[in-house]
Amino acid sequence: MSTAILVCIKTVPDLAAGEALTIAGGWIDETAVAWNMNHYDAHALETALTIRETCGDVTVAALSAGPERVRDTIRRALAMGADTGIHLDMDTAGRSAQRTAQAIARFAEGKRYDLILAGAMSEDDMNGTTGPMIAAALGLPCAVAAVELIPDLPAGSITAACEMEGGMAEIVQLTMPALVTVQTGRQVPRYPSLSNTLRSRRQPIVRVVPDETEDRFPPVEGLRVACPQRASTCRVIEGTLVEKADTLLHVFNEKGWLK
Repeated sequence: MSTAILVCIKTVPDLAAGEALTIAGGWIDETAVAWNMNHYDAHALETALTIRETCGDVTVAALSAGPERVRDTIRRALAMGADTGIHLDMDTAGRSAQRTAQAIARFAEGKRYDLILAGAMSEDDMNGTTGPMIAAALGLPCAVAAVELIPDLPAGSITAACEMEGGMAEIVQLTMPALVTVQTGRQVPRYPSLSNTLRSRRQPIVRVVPDETEDRFPPVEGLRVACPQRASTCRVIEGTLVEKADTLLHVFNEKGWLK
């Protein structure tokens, strides 16, 4: 029997925009923002594709929740090698991770996915909670921040090496179906080939409108979004090399760094 893997991917603002990001109506102003696939989710997708190449008889579906713009991210996932693209058509601006997790869990429920993968966190919110909440809603065993996955598909299990502090790793074995969040690790997400990119343009994307009439999680409301305050200042030392050295020595003496 074929093994089915669902990879949850998120479309995030291009962090290279930096100070160009502005706040509007309790959320970022999306009118002039470029969007990319979340880097952590790209590693999760690469992990799924590697499992398919290693084990064979594996199908990989890429799912993204959000408005119309996420379809470009789904197309990129298809170009990287995903077999199926799924669009959960919903407004995610300012949404809590609970509501997104709820929508994904409702879609996955009863679909017989053997393994659900997601990034360890998203580059924008950096909560790291969506994956575990999907697992909780579906009643699945869960491992987080995995840097390596070793599947044993005939036995219906998967072993995950999960990142811990101090350079240590926790080794856990999960019985499938299971959910694992993937940390950036040893594998570099592949660049889409030309043939896959052309194929992805012709592939249909399944559009699903989630039913949000019943909440499984208590509602969480975002109160505000604000740009971070500058934590420190930078002093630029100008002049000749000798003048710069004298000024730097004077600063070190002022700070008491020379003892």
